Amino acid sequence: MTPPLDWTERGRDLGATLNEYHAVVVLGSDPVATAEVALGLARVQAMHRRVAVGDLFGEAPPLQALVDEEDAHGIVDSFLFGVSLNRIARQVPDSGELFVMPSGTAPIDPEELFAHPRWKRLAAGFREVGALLVLVAPAEAAHLRDLVDSTDGAIIVGDTVPADIPVAQSLAWLRSKRSGPTALAGPAPLAQVQAQAPRPMPPRDRSRIAAGVAGLLLTLALVGVGIWFAQRPFAKDHAPQKAAVTPENTAAATAGTLTADSLAKARADSARADSIAQAGGFGGPPADSFPILSATNAADSARASAWAVRLEQTNTKSGAILDLRGRFETVPAGTYGYDLRTRFYLLVAGAYPTRPGAESLLVQLRNRKVLAQGIGSVTSLPFAFMVQPDVPAADVASRLARFAARGQPVYALRQTNGTANLYFGAYESAQQAALAVPTVREAGLTPTLVYRIGRVF
Repeated sequence: MTPPLDWTERGRDLGATLNEYHAVVVLGSDPVATAEVALGLARVQAMHRRVAVGDLFGEAPPLQALVDEEDAHGIVDSFLFGVSLNRIARQVPDSGELFVMPSGTAPIDPEELFAHPRWKRLAAGFREVGALLVLVAPAEAAHLRDLVDSTDGAIIVGDTVPADIPVAQSLAWLRSKRSGPTALAGPAPLAQVQAQAPRPMPPRDRSRIAAGVAGLLLTLALVGVGIWFAQRPFAKDHAPQKAAVTPENTAAATAGTLTADSLAKARADSARADSIAQAGGFGGPPADSFPILSATNAADSARASAWAVRLEQTNTKSGAILDLRGRFETVPAGTYGYDLRTRFYLLVAGAYPTRPGAESLLVQLRNRKVLAQGIGSVTSLPFAFMVQPDVPAADVASRLARFAARGQPVYALRQTNGTANLYFGAYESAQQAALAVPTVREAGLTPTLVYRIGRVF
């Protein structure tokens, strides 16, 4: 018999990765599991900074158990009636700097409370003092987007995915190992169709229909999750996209225009569009958005130099830059990417079309003591952002030095014509690369996603 899942422990594991965040929303359908995750991560963070957990579920049992019932004032009273936050925050005994803010004396009204402009000011205040605000809310509630927009992102608990929360704002998704199909939380249907009771049918027919229904449900669930991960907008101020970019329409937009040797033209086209979406006539994304891009050289996917060595991971960009300049300065094609689950920076080296090439580099790095024995692994990272194509070999060193001086993870891969392509980062998937789009833009570069090709320079 499978023991019940310890949601508090799952929260503790996640809490160790949240040092860089100052306001998060924990979303779920089950108030107990959702609150337990929030308290688990909050207790870990409260060991070294002040943490306040706010109940937007409305008397979620694990949070309510920590509140003195004599004073029922809470978040609603503070936001709508002016009660001081210092008054509604209750410190949890023997839990470091952990405080709980109950829901309050009036029912939670998402339309009025979740869209309140005060959340942005409150989140900014927590960031200013280095504290952490954790809000616990139901995944089916209206106006969740407004609430999450005011924070650093959302943590999803269970199988219900809020329909209007972009993938870029989802910091983590905690599910049981035996979870059922994913449900997209959204408005309830206007009417329910009442089916008449079916006539009894033979057991063979019942099993056949049950199998068909199960297959249909599984298909719908997979389609729903695919749509959520492939078409949801990535945005900092989260303006909705006018049209979703799909593999079908991006392929139609670029059909017949890209070949393995036309990266320079692809970069020029992308510079005008800043996205493959605009080439398809959908209108370019806002300047502060970062949708999932499609590789502009899809014809090169089979010959991508995908294989690399995973060196280490760090939770800050400054730490990644320091290690690339220091202990990993001599590794070939050294750069960093992202871990899609933890959002940590992944330091990697090398770019090889076959796995044995990367395995050979891993052995060399261990023999040279760059990596300790047993440390490092081989991984596939076929995607990167194009920085400059067809750079003369004589100019490569000086250009890489300029990028390195600015702390940018740019590296060179030699092409068959003797020139080199300069790339930024290395990523497992287009979704993973999307997390780096803001960093690429901050570097003054056009985010042009490509399959990286060539050999180590």
